[in-house]
Amino acid sequence: MDPELKPFFAGVDLVRQKNKQKDFLTFAFGGAPHYSGKNLREAHRRLVEKGMNALHFEAVVNHLGSTLKELNVSDELIQEAARIAKSTRNDVLNQ
Repeated sequence: MDPELKPFFAGVDLVRQKNKQKDFLTFAFGGAPHYSGKNLREAHRRLVEKGMNALHFEAVVNHLGSTLKELNVSDELIQEAARIAKSTRNDVLNQ
């Protein structure tokens, strides 16, 4: 795990977290018509209070891109994924 991001996941049930992320990403990328989880501001408020900032957000976007690259996703689709992910920046960072 990225040492810069690790503090934000202390005490978090990672299996549950992965499932929540999968559900959200499926919705965000058009694979599901509804998302029943918390809104992004509410879901990340505690993390922002713990110091999460734009650098952390960009690290997550970069990890997403790296993972997609490892899965042999085309550069065009990786750029599209980054665009969609970055569109959530203000909500995730409660700005």
